[in-house]
Amino acid sequence: MALFPLLIRLEDKGEMNVKTKECPRCGSALIEDAWESLEETEDGGVILDGFPAYVCRGKCGYVKRIEDIPAVIARQGDDRLLLLYPNEQGRILDIGESIIWPPMHYQSILGRGYWEDYMGNHDVEMLLENARDSRAAFKDVPNIFDYATSELSQDAFLCWLMAWSESPYRSLDCSLYEAANQFLAAIFNLHGLTAPVIDSIEIKRQFKSLDILTIVNDTYAILIEDKTFSKNHSDQLNRYRKSVESEYPHLIQLPIYYKIADQSHYRSIDQAGYKPFKRTMMLKILQEGKENGVQNPLFLDYLNHLQKIEDSVASFKTKALAEWDHYAWQGFYQELQKEINGDWGYVSNPAGGFWAFWWASAANKPYFLQLEQQRLCVKISPEEGEDKRSVRKEAMKAILLESDKHGLNLHKPARTRVGKVMTIAQRLDYIQLNSDGTVDSKRTIDLLKRY
Repeated sequence: MALFPLLIRLEDKGEMNVKTKECPRCGSALIEDAWESLEETEDGGVILDGFPAYVCRGKCGYVKRIEDIPAVIARQGDDRLLLLYPNEQGRILDIGESIIWPPMHYQSILGRGYWEDYMGNHDVEMLLENARDSRAAFKDVPNIFDYATSELSQDAFLCWLMAWSESPYRSLDCSLYEAANQFLAAIFNLHGLTAPVIDSIEIKRQFKSLDILTIVNDTYAILIEDKTFSKNHSDQLNRYRKSVESEYPHLIQLPIYYKIADQSHYRSIDQAGYKPFKRTMMLKILQEGKENGVQNPLFLDYLNHLQKIEDSVASFKTKALAEWDHYAWQGFYQELQKEINGDWGYVSNPAGGFWAFWWASAANKPYFLQLEQQRLCVKISPEEGEDKRSVRKEAMKAILLESDKHGLNLHKPARTRVGKVMTIAQRLDYIQLNSDGTVDSKRTIDLLKRY
């Protein structure tokens, strides 16, 4: 049924009762009136529904249906009221905390605590308007950065934040001005410099394919390459530096590799003269900005966005293994990297891919180890020209004998393939768990050090 609603004011009914409520659109007074809703069906019929409604006296078009006010049927102390809704549903209204709790059958609520007959005269409508729904505590507040996920969106935020560093904006929002200067100061500090007073700032986006070029006081060039979830490639970092030098040879370059996700290492970034600006660094600036009074919704949304990622990465410490997502695996691999000299990253394959951690054997054998999330693999890469099948057979025999000797619990893989890199043994139970299903990182890492 196609619906074409049409609201019609019933002029002949007149105003029933003037309320002191204000229209949320234009601020005019709201009055109680009677309205009808006409809905045309696909076969040409009409469904008529009449109902009382709050209507804007200023005629801006605002209309809100007046819902029946639930009756108070019991109380618990001075602060808790039991409200009765249609279909015998009850909800507890906590006046002290201004919270309305989820509905359930009112007899079930009455049976779960001592309730007394209600004898009061509370303005229930007003209390409900000001009450918070308890279910909102379990929902994330909508965040613009959950939808604006591209690097261009993040570039825009960084440009916006830096633009607030100019002194005229201090009088408009001192806290935001100071946060912007903190961000720029952190960039200067990474390069061993003290940040100057910002007399002038010029911000360019996509300068010769560089994400952001910021010119400060006509003396410094801040190069920001923003890698939200991707990595650098194709010698792009060096090319950007050369492009800026060609255009602005007199400027002192301060190259930054801005990264809100995590990656295994920053060796190529360091070689190109860029300083990694990581999520934890930005979080510190944003958190301090909030503590100092920044209330700008965009600023706070970005803070919450980064904090959500940070919490997800740290979730390997508190979540059961069965609930781990890619962030939890990244967090675990970073913890492992503190004890074992290895690298980690995403490995794609036709089956969907996985997050892996790989490192050389502590026994200095001609094989390396790789974690494929819950599977520990021993792998070998034959030299060019070697008989791969023969090499795999001998290596497998040797590693399984060594496993039996040292109690490493390695087994022959379910399937073996011939290739440049071959799995010769595996263990499916290397992760050590606590009684609640969470991972005991220390015991797990100690076990991995034996291989």
